[in-house]
Amino acid sequence: MTGRRTWLVSVDLPIEAASPAEAVAEFWAYLRELGPDQLPAFVAPIGDELAMRAYLAGEPHDLDPEED
Repeated sequence: MTGRRTWLVSVDLPIEAASPAEAVAEFWAYLRELGPDQLPAFVAPIGDELAMRAYLAGEPHDLDPEED
């Protein structure tokens, strides 16, 4: 056993667009432009989505606005 597990990784962006195809194109443009230093990815083990954490540039990041 390698200790590996399956993770759910997501990036959520609200995007205004005229069509789903345009929204997807804008999504990928944002991903390329912002990159991992500015765009948080959300990670949780499959089956425990309540344990989801935000990561920036591969490091855990607290996105709580009260902490700023």
